[in-house]
Order: sequence, then C-alpha cells, then structure tokens
Amino acid sequence: MDRQPIYIVSGGSGETAHRMVQAALTQFAKGEASALVRRFQNVRSWEDLDRVLQMAAEKHAVVIHTTVSREMRDYIDRRCAEQRLTQVDLFGNLLDTLSLYLRERPEEQPGSFHAVGDKYFRRIEAIEFALKFDDGIDMSGLADTDIVLVGISRTSKTPLSMYLAMEGFKVMNVPLVPGVRLPPELESIPQGRIVGLTIQPDRLQEIRAYRLKRLGAQGSADSYSDMGRILEELAYADEVFKTHRRWPVLDVTGRSIEETAGLVLDRVFGKERAV
Repeated sequence: MDRQPIYIVSGGSGETAHRMVQAALTQFAKGEASALVRRFQNVRSWEDLDRVLQMAAEKHAVVIHTTVSREMRDYIDRRCAEQRLTQVDLFGNLLDTLSLYLRERPEEQPGSFHAVGDKYFRRIEAIEFALKFDDGIDMSGLADTDIVLVGISRTSKTPLSMYLAMEGFKVMNVPLVPGVRLPPELESIPQGRIVGLTIQPDRLQEIRAYRLKRLGAQGSADSYSDMGRILEELAYADEVFKTHRRWPVLDVTGRSIEETAGLVLDRVFGKERAV
C-alpha cells in the first residue's frame, strides 16, 4: 500500500507540528506506516512557500502548517485552494481567537511555539518514563534517567517520581529491601544523580498502618507496619547510604512532595537546574 504524503510547513523548526501529527497518527490502526511525513523548516519567503506547495500539488499531499504570519497563512489558504490541496492550519484559529480575547495582536515570531511544544512533550515523555521505570521493574532506561530515587517502601518514591516527571525530569525509583541486592547497573551512572530517601520510624509506621487499613489487609501483612521490621529496613537503608557516600540523602518526614522535590533538584542540579 502506498503511503499517503503529509507535508508539514513551518516558519520555525516544525517540531511542534511534527509531534502533533505523530500523536494524531497513533489513533489510526496503521499509524505512521500509512503516511509519509515530510517536514519543511524555516519556510519564510514567498519563493520557498511556492516551491513547497508546488511539490505538494505534484504529490497530492495534505499540507499541515504552523505559520504564525497572518499574511503567509492567507497566502497558503489561497494557493492551496487554487491547487485543490487540503490544508490544515494548526495555529491560525487559535491565534485569531486569542487575539480577540486578549485584545492584542500576536507578535508572529516563528519558532516561539517550538519552545512551548518542547516543554509539553518533554513532560509527557517524562511521565511515561516514570510509569515504565517505577519501583525498579526495569533498569534498561538508566542511561536516560535524570534522577534515581532509592529508598525503602513508603518513602514517597512513586509520588515524588511523578511530581518531578510533571516538571519534565525523567525519574526512576528503586526500592531498598533487606536481603535483596541493589541493581549493579546503578554504578554505571554519575552517582550524584542518585538520591536516597529516608524517614523517621514512627512516621513510617503510621503511614504503613494506614496503608494496610485502606487495603483491608490482615494477618501476615501486619508485619509490614511492625516497628521491628521498620527499624531493620531503615538500618539496612542507612548502611546502603553510608556505602554510597556520593548519594545525597533526604529525610522526607513531615515534608510535602513539593518541598522534597525542590530539595532533590537542589541536591542533584544545584544552581544549574531549570524547571
């Protein structure tokens, strides 16, 4: 089956439009296999625009554009109509609506959408990453990880991972369990990226007891909140942290997820971090 041509035209990089098209294609059974997507970047002159539209006409392609200049948008609309080309203006209606609502003309600066789109898609990618690599299930993404959180059960590893992912950081979390060896792969990345999480035993007991109550667990599950077991796990975690002295260690007791996330970023990136 021939792949249907889709031409992306942009005054900037075209990255935002390209990602939007890719996301849309996932809703079709054959996905990207059914389309031949070409991206034309930095199209800002009438000559370049005419050249791309002529190529699109020859291939009977759909033209998808993120041109911010009203003059060029009108020109694309007119030329596509003349050449019987289907065109999709991804930003025109949005810009016009916002212009009326805000009572302000858009600056029409090519490339501005790229920065916004990049941040959005980075967050989506980071959230998917955090879900895939939650609780040490899979270590294959370690090389791409921005931050690794290590701690015993109920030290807020998962919610902290998701919060940091919402800020665009790829986070993996690894549980500490007495008698279970740490993944040796952790030694392969810069150790300053790994953050140990600890908590005060009485607070951890409260959290675990509440967790068991909500789950309706009884019997042997009660040992999960047993103080003896908790002290054993915390002692093991402390031993691991002392062995890995380059790991920053944070006590999460009484801290909100937002506060802990800020501390994690400060420890890992210091003044270089940009959320």
